[in-house]
Amino acid sequence: MEIKTNRSRETSNARVIPPPDRAHHARKKASRKLGKNHIAGRRFLSALKTLGKIGAFLLLIVFMLSVFIYAYTSEKFNLRHVTFQGCKELDERELEKIIRQDFPANVLRIDLLQLKNRLEKETWAKRVEIRRVLPSDLIIYVQERIPSVILELGNELMIADKDGILLGRYEPRFGKLDVPVLKGILGEDAEGYRLYQDENAARIQQAIVMLSEIESGLPQYTQRISEIDVSDRENMKILLVDDTAEVFLGEKDYLKRFRTFINNLSEYQKLKLQYNEFASIDMRYDGQIVYRPRREMQNDFITPRLEDVEVEDR
Repeated sequence: MEIKTNRSRETSNARVIPPPDRAHHARKKASRKLGKNHIAGRRFLSALKTLGKIGAFLLLIVFMLSVFIYAYTSEKFNLRHVTFQGCKELDERELEKIIRQDFPANVLRIDLLQLKNRLEKETWAKRVEIRRVLPSDLIIYVQERIPSVILELGNELMIADKDGILLGRYEPRFGKLDVPVLKGILGEDAEGYRLYQDENAARIQQAIVMLSEIESGLPQYTQRISEIDVSDRENMKILLVDDTAEVFLGEKDYLKRFRTFINNLSEYQKLKLQYNEFASIDMRYDGQIVYRPRREMQNDFITPRLEDVEVEDR
């Protein structure tokens, strides 16, 4: 007996639904896990690099600190040699003594600016520059002050530079300073001079300006000036070589007034024959010269007018 069915045809014509692709799903999960692991690895490596940089920086700081401590405490950096350049009047041994007594032994601990300021307080030191030469030396360059004027202070002749800094007594070793002697300086000695430092410096600088102005027009005649009285800054006075009369030049127009005086020297010589000596010759008036004879208890003035050079008794 034969039984037939249509199952096979139905089966062949039915839609076949494949089972889910478990392998593909597994690959997705695996790729996600790998991505997360890769990110975590990159973060870990970045953290390691950061920690490495921090560690290297800390090691560098420790190294530099060790070097710093070593340099500031090691005897290898203690001052051994001090070399001076430019010292003529300054005593190098005294300067070195100041450095070794007043400053740290270690050259790295010496404040160069403080040392510069200290050395520039020495009388002859105008400017000081300092250079370290490691591990243990200093080189000091000194610019000394130059004597420019001679002062009469008390009963002594002293020298000063153009800034009015008193340098000491005038001695033959300074050579011949071909400049007039300045009188009218405040103070009886060096200590008294420094009490009036600013005023004395101003008087000296005004005398230098006056001489420079006269020399610019009559260079040969400045050598005939033997003294300058700076006691009154509004009336600078000069004395000529081999003459006792003070010439008043005031506080300005020094060259003009001095030139007028020189141009009338012949008239002055004639008046000297008549009046013997003069106490002063006043050049502060335009158009005339006022002469004051040196006579006991006499205040007469003789005034030659420049336009006709006549003598007028007052």
